[in-house]
Amino acid sequence: METVIRALARGLELIEHLQDHSPASLAALHADLGLPKVTLLRLLHTLQEEGWVYRSLGDDRYRLSCHLQHIGDNLVMVDALVEAAGPVLDSLQYTLGCPCEVAVRKGLSMEIVETTGKKSRVGTLLKGVEERPSLLSSAVGQAYVAFCSQTEREEILERLARLPGEPGRLARDSERVAQALEAVRRRGYGEQQAADAEPGWIIAVPVFVEGRIKACISLHGVGSAAAGQSPGERFYSRLEVAARTLSWEVEAACYGEQVLAQGAQALGQGEG
Repeated sequence: METVIRALARGLELIEHLQDHSPASLAALHADLGLPKVTLLRLLHTLQEEGWVYRSLGDDRYRLSCHLQHIGDNLVMVDALVEAAGPVLDSLQYTLGCPCEVAVRKGLSMEIVETTGKKSRVGTLLKGVEERPSLLSSAVGQAYVAFCSQTEREEILERLARLPGEPGRLARDSERVAQALEAVRRRGYGEQQAADAEPGWIIAVPVFVEGRIKACISLHGVGSAAAGQSPGERFYSRLEVAARTLSWEVEAACYGEQVLAQGAQALGQGEG
């Protein structure tokens, strides 16, 4: 007979309870579950460290993390994004002559899930699909954090602030982070200088599905875009159209062809 791992069973019981009774204080969890507070604190601390539970700074109550939502969403959404992104990225690179990528959030970093880097003469800027861009210092990370919900953003920054090294240091400078994210929202895209021997730039815009950010599209280039223009000023509008196109393609794949027809109509109106 297989042995039940009691700590794991209790942790799952706690997650299921929070799913129906969130947010909850330690006292409420103790009363509802009948577990000793010491045991609950150990379980909650472990779940917090692994990103499954979030403790609000405002009321000290426990909530299920957005991490759970990402797990469920990503099972379907990432496959749909990768499938839909290929033609969109190919078209974008053909039109602009720059390599481009699609990235999604994975934990406390971004993950590149599709790229045209191998097809581009400036593909040396791209590190391949294994690269994990930072949430605060990369263009795709800035775009994601700036345009995600306030709840998700607060959770991300709190978890990053507990990390050692550069990621934690950046996240703990709350005033600077707030200013940087506001600047991203104002202009509509994240930006960074590419860390390569040849000077380059990266800009990234959010991709929304059903009104929620699910990914970011980035465009990479070398040198300056044009005299008197930044890369963002020159390419933002075309990158934003590509993001909307990808959004509608994914919505159509996940929610039906009617969404794609509505998106094509809206795109035609926006370009008219």
